[in-house]
Amino acid sequence: MPHPDDLSDDELAEHAHAWRRQALRGDRSARAPAHAYETALRERVRASVAAELIANASNAQPEAKRPWWRMFWPSQNGGASV
Repeated sequence: MPHPDDLSDDELAEHAHAWRRQALRGDRSARAPAHAYETALRERVRASVAAELIANASNAQPEAKRPWWRMFWPSQNGGASV
């Protein structure tokens, strides 16, 4: 049984799926490997999503702040009157 760190993302997903399939068919010895591979896969996905969010946040433009009361008087900002 290969260590999750030695596998690529696709291989890890295949192993997790195969072991979980065996566990669902009643093989009690397949539960622990299925759990280990699924946990490693979730950790990798979380890490990649977090890295993507950090990269997107650093490239994002700051939004212009407007006064809190502007929503009550939209016509003062050049908008059409109601």
